[in-house]
Amino acid sequence: MANLRQHTASLLLPTVFFGYAIYANSTMLFAPPTDAKGGKINDLSLSYVIDGEATRDLDALYKSELPHRDPAVGVIGNARYALLNSGRKGVIVGDEGWFFTGEEFKRVKPADIDSAVAKIDEVRAKLAEAGVQLVMVPLPAKSDVYAEHLPDVMRSDAMQVAYSDFSTALKAKGMTVVDTREAMLAAKPFGELFLKSDTHWTPTGAKITAEAVQSTIQKSGISLPSATVTESWEAPVDIWGDLTTYITSPAYAPRVGLKQENIPIYRTAVNADAAGTDLFGDETKVPVMLVGTSYSANENWSFVDFLRQSLTADVVNVAKEGLGPGVPMMDLLEGTALEDTQPSVVVWEFPIRYLGTSTLWERKSQSGGGHHGGVGDSNV
Repeated sequence: MANLRQHTASLLLPTVFFGYAIYANSTMLFAPPTDAKGGKINDLSLSYVIDGEATRDLDALYKSELPHRDPAVGVIGNARYALLNSGRKGVIVGDEGWFFTGEEFKRVKPADIDSAVAKIDEVRAKLAEAGVQLVMVPLPAKSDVYAEHLPDVMRSDAMQVAYSDFSTALKAKGMTVVDTREAMLAAKPFGELFLKSDTHWTPTGAKITAEAVQSTIQKSGISLPSATVTESWEAPVDIWGDLTTYITSPAYAPRVGLKQENIPIYRTAVNADAAGTDLFGDETKVPVMLVGTSYSANENWSFVDFLRQSLTADVVNVAKEGLGPGVPMMDLLEGTALEDTQPSVVVWEFPIRYLGTSTLWERKSQSGGGHHGGVGDSNV
């Protein structure tokens, strides 16, 4: 019975799509021009089609004037999700509303790990020359931490192996490495660590990671000047998870039971008299610098604030969104922030799903796309 239902659904979805396509295209072709320069309504003659004018007109209309584009994304997305329990290329639909990025379903080659570790070791050496200690914070994949919510056919140990091999290789180089995976697995019973419909962590996941960073720094013997840190919780914000947009449009998401993520906002402040001022009155020095991805750069996750609270020290955040973990570090080494701020420790947040990507250390040659591998191929 289940197979029959799935087969019926697989036939129904393209029927809905093509039915809509016929309606939308006929609407566009027969609609009068919307501007004064539009000319007359096209004559749908054989020559109009053979000469290619119809194709050119349809192409222009799809790009600039498709009257039902936004509803189409929502309607087709909702149908695909409701009938097939799937989304566009690049998102994996799990159970109970859990979505995962397609980036996490690859097996990282040993050569890619070796290459990344060699580059990181070069970074460590450059920081050491400046008197700065590097603390590596590899982040496990959401699909690893919450593998139980994946479809059986998608379950694999690829990301677990990549995390283990990467961490082991970093430690073999003598680096200080935070075991965030162990910390997260231990904390799973006490709250969700990743957002269900987003690639990022929850504030709880950020807090657990910050505490693991503090514990590792303390055990490694790294000393930081103590500061007075005040903390507060602000009004939560509602956001649409970035993976929801690969299922349907936000306007249509509630119709298939999808909801916004509710994010509590945590904020800290450091007493100016207790931190950031040395014996000679230099107020630019900050003991800890945070480098990384949107896990750190996006203020909604509050990671830098949890770091300040856990370390009882000031932290300056130079993480960047949309560039992966490598490019922000390259920017740091090429810029003046290290010299201006003079931290004693750099905390480098590094999601392992970026290992083996072609743009790990360089900016993308062109804008567009996303972090989900190929999702830009289609809008619905």
